This record gives sequence, structure tokens and C-alpha cells, in this order.
Amino acid sequence: MLIIALPHLAHAVAAGYAHVHSDGHSVLRQATGAASTLSAHAGEVVGVVPHSRLSWFTVTLPPGSQGPRLQAVLRGLLEDQLLEEPEQLHLVLEPQAIQVTKQGGTARVAVCQKQWLRDVLAPLQAAGLTVQRLVPELVPSDAPTLHVMGEPELSHSVISHAQGVTLLPPNTAHWSAFAHISTDDMNVFAEPAMVARVQQWLQRQPVLQTAAQRWVQASQSDWDLAQGEWAQGRSQRSWRWLQASWQTLWHAPAWRPVRWGVLAWALVQVAGLNVTAWREHSALTEQTAAWKSILTQTFPSVRLVIDAPLQMQREVEALKQASGAVSNTDFEPLLAALAGVLPSGSGAPTQVHFANHALRVHGVSFNADAANPQLKSQGLQLRDEGNGVWVLQAEGTP
Repeated sequence: MLIIALPHLAHAVAAGYAHVHSDGHSVLRQATGAASTLSAHAGEVVGVVPHSRLSWFTVTLPPGSQGPRLQAVLRGLLEDQLLEEPEQLHLVLEPQAIQVTKQGGTARVAVCQKQWLRDVLAPLQAAGLTVQRLVPELVPSDAPTLHVMGEPELSHSVISHAQGVTLLPPNTAHWSAFAHISTDDMNVFAEPAMVARVQQWLQRQPVLQTAAQRWVQASQSDWDLAQGEWAQGRSQRSWRWLQASWQTLWHAPAWRPVRWGVLAWALVQVAGLNVTAWREHSALTEQTAAWKSILTQTFPSVRLVIDAPLQMQREVEALKQASGAVSNTDFEPLLAALAGVLPSGSGAPTQVHFANHALRVHGVSFNADAANPQLKSQGLQLRDEGNGVWVLQAEGTP
């Protein structure tokens, strides 16, 4: 994921964009560079809209405000509260307000200038980077949250609360006028250079948070300002959802037990397959050795063992021939076996040839799929040589 902090002033893009490479949960590396130097293959690209460029309002929507008429409804409700023409402003309703637009009710609205957004995104688009999501740096929060940013010589403090995001005065003596500052449940974050100052001001230890960490946290927001002229199609949104899901599954601390469980399961499966393969190989080796031992002990004249069962069958056939006994591959047994699988009503073969323990017949048609299971029990097989010629011989003989 490439997270780009959009500058407050459009002309500041000439100095480069502050950006963060992240897995969606932590900072991998950060830098500042021109749009042309940013990677075009950085995965999901997220733009962070600075808090100084957003205004927050609460509106009461009438029922049936959803769909194409939503923007017109928002412009009408905010017209008297805005300092600029509503058509020049980008209005985005909070993501949880889908049902509110249908049934009516209160909802938050984020507002920023369209022209500023066009200007700061133009260099990125010219460099071939498509910003897939636009998220606010800070969003309203039910639990008041104070962010102290910058350095002692140039710092500013912002508090997020249920009504919006408020920039606090530089003089901390005036902070008592803000009710949220005195609440016990207020969260306090400070950049490294301001930690000691905040501890002195508030008499409490703030949470250390760099600007890069704040941007990474902002990238997890449900808000997406990439709407209207900055919206993308369903396929891009589906792909972003898959990317976000994969990043969450692969990097989120909450999913660590699941990742370890899947890894352990995979290792157990691999180990089990290896053990099974080893046992099967050992059994096959033992069986092959037993066949060789039987063959060489029964027929000492056999020196080289290649296919023990086939060689044993040939040696047995040779013994039968030498003793005058009838083998199952002699003419009479083969003819009897063929008669046993001869289809009824097919008539007698027109020609019969016997040579090299193979019986060839002409003029008869067989169903090999039906005949071979019966012949297999006798160690025989029937195959079609083509042109109406069928061959019956010992199984395994080419």
C-alpha cells in the first residue's frame, strides 16, 4: 500500500509528496519525493486529505434522499452554512448513513474544495498513479481525541470530537473553553518533538504517534472521499476490497493466531504426506525385493531381474512346455477362453492364427470393456488390432 499525504497548498506539490509504504497496519518506509518518483506498482494507492482542508457539518436529511438527488439535497441543506458556492465544493456523506438517506435523520458531511483536490491530484495522475481511495487525516470521534503535531517552534493541536474536528488556539490557556479538553476519557496523541510539552501542559503521558503512523491509521478509515468525479467503477472497488482483506489477513495483529494456525496445519499436512509417501515407498520396496527373492530362489538361472512377475510367468511357461503340460497361453486354453467371451449370435471367426502364445481371430467383433475383466482372472487380455483383427494373449504382453 502506498499512502500519500496531500499538501495543504496546491503549489507545495512542487517540493514533492510525503508518502509512506505500508502493509496497512505499520510503517515500512517513508520518504518525500516528486510524483514521477513514486512507484506505479505500489499496490493500493491511498491519498490522505489533511485535516486543514476539511470542514465537518451535521445535517438532517429528509426521507428518500438516496441516489442521484443526494448531492442536491446536501447542497440545499448546507447552502447557508458554506462560505463558497456548493457547486465548487466536494460534499461526502458519512459511510454509515445509507439507511439515513432512505428513512431520514442526522448524518455527518465532510466538505473540501474541488479545485484544490484537482490541483493536488493532477501531478499524480500525470505520473500514471491512480489514487484509489481518499481518506481524511482526522475524522470526528465519539471519544474526544487530541492530536498535537509539529515541533515546539511551529506546532498545532487538533481535537476530534462527535461534532467534528477542531483546530485549537496556540495558547493552551484558552483550551479550557473547549469542553472536550477536560474530559477524563480523552485520548491524547503527540508527535515525538511535542511529547514533553504535552506532558507539561496536560499533566499526563500522551501516546507517541508520528505523522507517518497517523497517515497509516487514517488509511484504515471507513470514509472514502473518492466519489463524484473521483469515483471508480465497481471492479476497482472490488479489487480494493480484496487487497484490503488480504492485507488485513496477512498483516493485522488480530489475525496472527489464524496465520499461525494455518501455517501449523500446512506443516502437519506436509509432514503427514511425507510420512505416508515414505511408508508407501518402503512397502513397495519390500514387495519388489520379495518378488525378486522368490524369482531368484525359484529360478536360479535368472541373473538379471527387471520385471519379476512377468519373468516368473515366462519361466513357468517354459517349464510347462518342457514337461509337456498345457499352459494357459497354449492354443487350446486360449481358444477356450476366447469362446467364453464370444458375444452370443456373433458366429464363428473366419480365420484363426496362433503364434508366439498369441491367438489372432478375424471376422468377429468383441466388447473389450466387457470381456477383459473376465479374462483378467485368467491372466489374459483381449485387444483390437484394427481391421477386424482381435488378439488374445497373456496380460502385460506387448
